[in-house]
Amino acid sequence: MRYWILGAGAVGSYIGGSLALAGQSVVFIDRPQVVSILAREGLRIEHEDQETHLTQPHVAASLGEGLSHQKPDVIVLTVKAYNCQEIARDLSAEAEISAPIVCVLNGIGNEETLAQAVGEARVIPATLTSSIRWIEPGRVRLERRRGMGIASEHPISKRLANELHSAGLHPVLYESPRRMKWSKALTNLIANATSAILGWVPARIVAHKGLYRLEIEAMREAVRVMRALGVKPQNLPDVPVEWIARAVFLPPALTMPLFGKAVISGRGDKLPSFCYDIGRKRSEAPWLFGAIVAEGDRMKVETPANDVLLDILMGLVEDRLDPADYHGNPELLLLQAQNAGVPGIRGYNHPRKAV
Repeated sequence: MRYWILGAGAVGSYIGGSLALAGQSVVFIDRPQVVSILAREGLRIEHEDQETHLTQPHVAASLGEGLSHQKPDVIVLTVKAYNCQEIARDLSAEAEISAPIVCVLNGIGNEETLAQAVGEARVIPATLTSSIRWIEPGRVRLERRRGMGIASEHPISKRLANELHSAGLHPVLYESPRRMKWSKALTNLIANATSAILGWVPARIVAHKGLYRLEIEAMREAVRVMRALGVKPQNLPDVPVEWIARAVFLPPALTMPLFGKAVISGRGDKLPSFCYDIGRKRSEAPWLFGAIVAEGDRMKVETPANDVLLDILMGLVEDRLDPADYHGNPELLLLQAQNAGVPGIRGYNHPRKAV
């Protein structure tokens, strides 16, 4: 099939590059400065001690320019969640574009945004569990190969999965897109917002008893919200989400070594993408922590851990709070979590600064 990749960041470069290197026809669409680099230097995907190089990727700086290359059979959407509404509006305005849209965005609600703009029949929910590090435009590194989840209900899902499989992307088809997306959201919680707030790598977060308890409480809240919604956790490619959803309710002293080992082996020394949200003044947190808080409010499930992490992170992003107050200061974060009603935090928060 003919593919468009909307967003040539880490995820888009990896998926699109893998498809192109497997012989599929792919056009990467992104900002002019990114497109210029791809056109000049190509696209490199590193993995372990090997590097594959797509020397002459097809690129475009707009949807109209993309049409000059090829009309897509499939559009793979890999932008940030905060760009979804704008992209959905642009796609709905292009009468020539009727291809289904594979939504690989993190968080909850993006598929609904697309469906409102282009129609539910064109939206294919998807998720990526492989760990990809963005190095610079045109260069990404596959840190850990896991796979992709694809909703099975669309007419092209099986063919899409076959082509993704041929490209080495390890797709798995799922009958319930809702379970798939909520399960991925659960895995995105740990050491994400906290890492951005404190400026600490995830390994340091999960090694701190108080911060680990805060992370566990946020995940417990997410599972409770999922239960209230009737959404059962779903194992994802190489990610045992069903076990994770049970394990978070065990005593933290028992799970801390297990979760700590998993985080360290996955992205322990890498700052998550949320860490860059403060500088770029935009964040996907409302589609992750915010979705848990919103659904918790609707279902009458208390979510103080997610609420406080969302409020502080967005306060930093929106310049309502000073990053210097929180950088390297877990005591302040834990004190505010305790004041917000997060259980199990008392005793870990001896603040250096006033709230």
